[in-house]
Amino acid sequence: MARDASLRKEDGRDSDKEQSSARSPVPAQSTPPPHHAFPFLSQSSHLHAEVCFLSWFHTQVLEVLPPGERYSITWYVSWSPCNKCAEKVAWFLDTHSNLSLAIFSSRLYYFWKPDYQDKLRRLNQAGAHMAAMDFPEFKKCWDKFVDNDGKSFRPWKRLKINFRSQDSRLRKILRSPVSLLREDIFYLQYNNRHRVEPVQHRYYQRKTYLCYQLEQHNDQQPLKGCLQNKKGKHAEILFIDEMRSLELGQMRITCYLTWSPCPNCAQELAAFKMDHPDLVLHIYTSRLYFHWRRQYQEGLCSLWRSGIQVDIMDLPQFTDCWINFVNSQSPFWPWNNLEKNSWCIQRRLQRIKSRGLQDLTNDLGNLQLGPPLS
Repeated sequence: MARDASLRKEDGRDSDKEQSSARSPVPAQSTPPPHHAFPFLSQSSHLHAEVCFLSWFHTQVLEVLPPGERYSITWYVSWSPCNKCAEKVAWFLDTHSNLSLAIFSSRLYYFWKPDYQDKLRRLNQAGAHMAAMDFPEFKKCWDKFVDNDGKSFRPWKRLKINFRSQDSRLRKILRSPVSLLREDIFYLQYNNRHRVEPVQHRYYQRKTYLCYQLEQHNDQQPLKGCLQNKKGKHAEILFIDEMRSLELGQMRITCYLTWSPCPNCAQELAAFKMDHPDLVLHIYTSRLYFHWRRQYQEGLCSLWRSGIQVDIMDLPQFTDCWINFVNSQSPFWPWNNLEKNSWCIQRRLQRIKSRGLQDLTNDLGNLQLGPPLS
């Protein structure tokens, strides 16, 4: 602890070796099972606490419990993951779709280095929810992982000020520059085939990704972002949160979605558009989500009624998404039947829209615009 205190006095700008030894513990809370909640410390200078946890979790949980179990994991870390650990954790999340991970960090590790920033964005893109520790997180960590002898957590001076600084810094890292998708992620997630095809004999989960581009009228570079469902929030809600933090006027926003919005997200998007009548919002989706269910159809119709344009991604949109949001080393190569699949999905969307217009016509016809005739 004395060594850690001396590092804080130096503002964290110490050597790799010193920071590596200071980056512990990582309290980990995993449910189910409820009893797996305890601190992980770096056991040697060669293994960071994050890697120790992954090794333990794989051997003691994944290989023991039934494969169909889903796990929600929360980390409270004294330092955010280093670049190498962030990549390993991201890969672990990529290959285990039954996991969700929330990482609350007290401090950011080498936050000024571009490679460390890139790997935090990579981790975020893999689905990890990342945030700075505030009073509630410190208190939870104290209550669950500290031998506190029954004492209550007493915050230190400037805790809230330091949190705001860390939170602002982390948000800036995760939002800018845009976190580009890997080529394989794009081909797996944006593919518009009707059925999932196995990759190396393994089936994968088709998740929600939302890539957006905001075109500004003052000759500035377009604002871009790529979002994915996070703990407790769909990508569309995260998108709305980001847009509400900006001063939006007469702007155009183009969104590329892997799945069309669920009913709740559709209602939130419609309300957001009605709050910004001068905004042009165009949503392209690769696939329709539960399109046969009436509630989901009504959600899509609420988007149209609010003034949001909704269309199906075709070759031009897939190509544009590839150019702007994928860390590509080669041109976009369309998969088999891409345009045929787009055409079929577009017809399905038009039928939903036609039913919505017919329902609106019927509702207007049933309106009683005057007193009943005697």
